[in-house]
This record gives sequence, structure tokens and C-alpha cells, in this order.
Amino acid sequence: MLPFLLEIGLTLIADLFPLGGMPAVVEHDGSYEKIALTDSTTIELYQADTITVVFTACAPQCSSRARIYNKEWVLLGDIPAPITSIFPLATMDPKTGRIEWTDNDTWEY
Repeated sequence: MLPFLLEIGLTLIADLFPLGGMPAVVEHDGSYEKIALTDSTTIELYQADTITVVFTACAPQCSSRARIYNKEWVLLGDIPAPITSIFPLATMDPKTGRIEWTDNDTWEY
């Protein structure tokens, strides 16, 4: 039997991302899951009273979108990046679910 968060995460992935291929769990730590959807796309989930979800896609520059849901997967809203950036990158702390945003606009020519 899969942990609840992983089961819900994989169900969400199956419903929202028919990308072909097989999602793979990259990290599992209690209330936290990180799942690779493809080589360049990940989803991070953290379950507390609500479920925080961070989607990150890289092609080649990485950019993230964060949302918060209730336990019935009703969208409560977006979590906006507190920075101005074309490519805001979110990383989630596996222990707390806290999101840290960085400006990922740097290109090297």
C-alpha cells in the first residue's frame, strides 16, 4: 500500500499530466514527496493541514509554480513568488514544507 501523499500525488499526476512514461519518486520524507514526472519536470508535495504543491519544469531554464489545496484537493490558491522574475524557481524544505524562491533568470551566453 502506498503512503497517502504518494497515492494522491500519483493520482494527481495521472489526471493532470498524461506525459507518457512513468513518474518516479525521487524523495520521500514523512509528509514530503518529490516525484520526477519526466527528466525535466518535477512535482513536490507537502501535506499538513493543507497540501502544498510545487511544479517545476526545465527547458532548459527552470521555472516553478506553487499552489495550495485543501485535503479534498480543492484549489485554495496560488502561492506567488515574492520576487519579480521571468523564471521564478521554488525549492521546498522537506521537513517544513516552506518554499524558498530564487530568481532563475540568469543566462550565460
